[in-house]
Amino acid sequence: MNINLNTFTSFTTSNCYVLQPFGDDVCIFVDLPPDLQDAIEYVKKKNLSIGGALITHGHYDHALGLKDFNYSSYINLDDEFLARNPQEQIKYFMGSSDGIDSYSGELKYLEDIPYENINHYTNPGHTKGSTSFEFPELGLIFTGDFVFRDGIGRTDLQSGSLIDMKASLQHVFMNFNEDYEILPGHGPSGKVRSIKSNNITIKECLND
Repeated sequence: MNINLNTFTSFTTSNCYVLQPFGDDVCIFVDLPPDLQDAIEYVKKKNLSIGGALITHGHYDHALGLKDFNYSSYINLDDEFLARNPQEQIKYFMGSSDGIDSYSGELKYLEDIPYENINHYTNPGHTKGSTSFEFPELGLIFTGDFVFRDGIGRTDLQSGSLIDMKASLQHVFMNFNEDYEILPGHGPSGKVRSIKSNNITIKECLND
């Protein structure tokens, strides 16, 4: 199946993906960074129908755009608190969170995703509710800040755990189809096979 996939990189360096996975005009967002304007304008220009957003985890650089997204959003509810309350995160990175409000809109469970051809894998470590989304018909896996092409997500932030990260690498990442492409929350994509062979950080974690 031909796929129309576009990446919009935020000023926070996080990636927002807009893809049409079903061969029609329905598009799915993966992650909602603070500056959604370019992605929304693209959807309007192409006259696409928005089928919802998949949120890989609750950090503000992936979820603050919830306030500007008036469609269904699906997240592991272990990360609901982070997604709803970004102030502490933003203050940690920016020095101030003035003008940032809590998010009080609806968040839906992963189990409520209405599309049968999307798999989700919980991979705690970066956050407790960190989740990867797999489109098996397309050979794509969106990993958020779980696995990058050349590294892994940090584990020293709120609800992060190095122990959990090592377990997720062993039991989730190592079971990914090696022919699939990983599209991470930051930086460029890479084949699972290549990442397994070349990602030194993952090798160190698994051999520790």
